[in-house]
Amino acid sequence: MRHNLKKYTISPLALSFWIPLLVMMGYFVYRHMAPFGDNSILTVDLGQQYIDQFAAFKYTILHHPTSFFYSFSNALGGDMLGEWAYYLMSPFNLVFLFVSNGYLPAAILLVTCLKFGSAGLSMGYLLKKLHFQKGYYIPLFAINYALSGWFVANDLNLLWLDTAIMLPLVIYQLEQIFYRHSWWRYSILLAITIITNYYIGYMVAIFIILYFFWRLTWPNVEQRLLITWHFIMGSVIGGALSAWLILPTYFQLKLGKAQYNSEFSFKFDNNPLHLLLKLIPGSFDFNQMQNGQANFYVSTFILIALVTFMTTSVIHRRVKIGAFFLLAFLIVATTWIPLNLLFHGFQYPVWYPYRFSFLISFFVTYLAAMSWYPNWYPKLSTRILLLSVFFLITIYGFVNDKKISYIDSTSIATFLGLSLLTFIQFTFKIRDRLWLPMLATITLVSLTANVSLTLNHFSYLTNTEYQNTIKALTAATKKIKTDRSWYRVAQTFQRTRGDSMMLDYYGGAHFSSALPKSTPNFFGNFGQPDGDNYVVYSNGSLLSDAILGMKYIITPNDQDNGDAGQPSQHLIGFRPDIKNYTLKKQTQTTNIYQNNNALPIAFAASSGVLNTKMLFNNPLQNQGNLWQGITGATSSTVQVDNFEKSVGYNLTAPTMVTGAVITRQDTTKPASLDLQFTPTTNDSYYLTIGNNLDIKNFDLLINGKVITQFNTYRHTVVVNLATKAKDKLQTITFRLKNTQTLALTNVTLYHVDNQRIRHDSSNLKRNSLKITKRSERRIEGTIKTTKKKTLIMTTIPSTPGWRVTVDGKIVKTNKVADYFIAVKTKPGLHKITFVYTPPLFYYGALLSLFAALILLIINRKSIAKKMHT
Repeated sequence: MRHNLKKYTISPLALSFWIPLLVMMGYFVYRHMAPFGDNSILTVDLGQQYIDQFAAFKYTILHHPTSFFYSFSNALGGDMLGEWAYYLMSPFNLVFLFVSNGYLPAAILLVTCLKFGSAGLSMGYLLKKLHFQKGYYIPLFAINYALSGWFVANDLNLLWLDTAIMLPLVIYQLEQIFYRHSWWRYSILLAITIITNYYIGYMVAIFIILYFFWRLTWPNVEQRLLITWHFIMGSVIGGALSAWLILPTYFQLKLGKAQYNSEFSFKFDNNPLHLLLKLIPGSFDFNQMQNGQANFYVSTFILIALVTFMTTSVIHRRVKIGAFFLLAFLIVATTWIPLNLLFHGFQYPVWYPYRFSFLISFFVTYLAAMSWYPNWYPKLSTRILLLSVFFLITIYGFVNDKKISYIDSTSIATFLGLSLLTFIQFTFKIRDRLWLPMLATITLVSLTANVSLTLNHFSYLTNTEYQNTIKALTAATKKIKTDRSWYRVAQTFQRTRGDSMMLDYYGGAHFSSALPKSTPNFFGNFGQPDGDNYVVYSNGSLLSDAILGMKYIITPNDQDNGDAGQPSQHLIGFRPDIKNYTLKKQTQTTNIYQNNNALPIAFAASSGVLNTKMLFNNPLQNQGNLWQGITGATSSTVQVDNFEKSVGYNLTAPTMVTGAVITRQDTTKPASLDLQFTPTTNDSYYLTIGNNLDIKNFDLLINGKVITQFNTYRHTVVVNLATKAKDKLQTITFRLKNTQTLALTNVTLYHVDNQRIRHDSSNLKRNSLKITKRSERRIEGTIKTTKKKTLIMTTIPSTPGWRVTVDGKIVKTNKVADYFIAVKTKPGLHKITFVYTPPLFYYGALLSLFAALILLIINRKSIAKKMHT
């Protein structure tokens, strides 16, 4: 009993796990993060993206497993297998199954600490099994990997940490190919590494290849050809075992991320000398997160121990030279564009640059542990060299103190002080029993200082703010979910672009690196904010709501008194046109409106819609043209209007508004432009504003009230102005902010025919799909088409993987508006089925099964023996 207690608490491997875990836990307690206070661990992508994916993980496992393949909570609908491959394949995510959404931040904190501890444990296991170190020297090295600069800087990127945890285990099994000519464990661990996160797994694969060739050059390696064959077999089988996930993911990348190109050159991305500053604790901040340098901080102990690798005579010169070139390759890749692109799949990452730099921390720790021994004593020349390096880094730091944001005098002084303390430890020739505890203490202080100084650079979402928005949306969606029909939900406020993932409903927004390019293209064409990796349905109109099936609209009811985290504090759009909808339900902080014009997911439409073309930066016309095509009408429901009057204040009012450039006359005084019009009907009026009209440069006011607009858009967007305001003067104001000029790109006034939209939608819904069975990847039902409406129109995004059968026969599909699935039919009653299967999934599954069979056949004796023991 006592032996087991020691094994799991204070043994070398146990400490390798507990020390990183407790350091991170201690910091989170210090920052009062939930469950230890009112702050939370949520910041940047963790709070804006990942937490919503973790909630989706729960719903998939516990409620609807088919959303592992597809989900309509993904924007208007999208593949999920590729998203799981990047975001959700960590086994640590199982922790989230046991907590409600309100307690997810606390669960994420626990998982973060567990991953840091696991990184230390895996590194300690490698060092122990390879006999590089023994006893309590093992955790001294292991914690340097787990608390290295990359891990700390990416503590919020939980999805990347698992692969870095797996790296030492993969390296150990790779070593077994050399020592025992056994490769089946290597194959399995390589497959697990790739599956946990294919992106970081790709970087590990590059390193493994480089490591293997270096390892092959060591002296006394026998049967090199056989070893190479085993490595190739093990690697191929390992890759094939993950094919069920990787092949479909590769296909999805071709639809999205792979379509964006990065500029190639032979230039350097940054000043290589600045990499020296990354050895200073805390050398990472928000600016570095966006466009910084690699993070590979380790304590001074590792840097000093690394000297032994180059100076010891025990290690063959060939090994040293190979290690030097491998390490140089990794370091150069953090500054030279061709190698940087190689490690990132030939695309620059969006934020968090040099995501492979954990390989540097791993390798320097590995080399230091390989060569250092407790009785090592540096020669005078070595001591002079070390002191010179420490002082040069310090001087270089102070010279750049005012130029670089991520270091300051405190962090530089901390580096020098801890370096000197560590150095002094090595000046004692006699190693008494206090020497290791003192060295361990200094090393731990160094690593803890880096944790604290780094993470103090960031601000975090309060737990109260998170809880408030989650409670508001939970209460609203709970009332909506009593409706069992198929529909989508729009919002005028949001916590994140992943709210629909968090609360498990069909929305119109998403934020993901796996977003197919066609989705932001469509959103841009429909007047909604979009980017390479996100879409937001914040600028809806009566037409877009009807077409996309936005049956419910959630808005703040202004009863939250402006409290932080409440709906009114997270507005993303202005929707006066919801006056045309029915106030269906209310919660303490929200109103829920029902849109009776919302069309179902599939309905009979005029085949003329197949000829609808999407116009560039003309969203209201696109909506009108699509509606006209669906209904088969001879005219559009969208009409262009003119402003009656323009009035300039401290600027000259243009006679022609669209395309005009207005300029502040007196640069010291406020300037604004009023555009006035009087509605002649009670219809809904809209304004379009072009992407060159950056919202950060002006305030948009309607009748003196500032209108909230989603803060980024790269295409022309639609802005609601007024509805049911016949004969009432309306004034639109462009109030200049931090700019002297403003280009009124695509500023055009429109109105839509509300009554006609109501009439048309009622007519279209007469021939809607009657769903008889549905899941996330399968919809079955019956639909009746007519002579005038022979086309089955859907708002299911037309992506590869959908198979449609009509009356039991597989049919060819068409694409509407460059985005939606449509099917031609003959008039009559039809049974139709839509089924989604990720492209290449079956091929990948067969390949993985075949690889597993080969693995069992070739290594059946070894596997059987291992399982028996």
